Amino acid sequence: MTAQELAERLEVSERTIYRDIGALSSAGIPVYTESGPGGGCELVDGYQTKLTGLTTAEVRALFLLSLSGPLADLGLDRALDDALLKLSAALPITARSDAAQVRQRIHMDTTAQDHANRALSHLGLIQEAVWQDRRLQLTYGRYVRQDFEPYGLVSKANVWYLVGTTAGEMQVLRVSRIQAAELTEQRFVRPDTFDLANYWTEWSNRFFVNHSSSSKEKKAIILLNGRAQNKKTNYVDKSQKIKKFRYSSHSARPGVSSNIKKIILKHTA
Repeated sequence: MTAQELAERLEVSERTIYRDIGALSSAGIPVYTESGPGGGCELVDGYQTKLTGLTTAEVRALFLLSLSGPLADLGLDRALDDALLKLSAALPITARSDAAQVRQRIHMDTTAQDHANRALSHLGLIQEAVWQDRRLQLTYGRYVRQDFEPYGLVSKANVWYLVGTTAGEMQVLRVSRIQAAELTEQRFVRPDTFDLANYWTEWSNRFFVNHSSSSKEKKAIILLNGRAQNKKTNYVDKSQKIKKFRYSSHSARPGVSSNIKKIILKHTA
């Protein structure tokens, strides 16, 4: 491939291409150029990079990525295993033992107890829409065939959430509560300024904190209502006992007419 073709494909100048080729050669990458007709830039066939310089902690961190649960939901668990196998093959011999040791020393099972029972029948289709920036039509709660622009998927505690917009407003939907999903051919433009991780952090801080506070408030109200009801019941019971006692006392008095009894009860009520 010529420098001109590389420049057009990468949308840079030929001068930048030659500068980068020089930098790669200085770094030990076997890339070379040949001038004249039929010439161009070429990387030596069969060249592979070697992952040198990785510390033991870095190797361990990489091989702890094989988390069950979220990746399995997305159908990427096998792909991760294959990637880690290739990564292991590219590691220096001294580092391969560290990689093999990781899986025998630490295992992280992120699968929730009810993971197998969660309804995630639409997750594959939603994932496809997220990758391709295509609109969805969703049935969610009282909304039927609602147009939705999916920006991304988030897994929190093995619960999947869909982040996106509908009618220009940001929404976060729980995937397991989506009743129906249809992938449309319509594409949308994802905002360049949108950052999924940052948005999720801000939204979850507001939602989960407010949800927790609301739950505490509801419990407090229920508790107070319960206490108030108990006081009211006790008051009624005591009042009934007092009335009964007074009525019994007055009715037991000899020579007291029924009219006088009514007046006494009226004033003691």
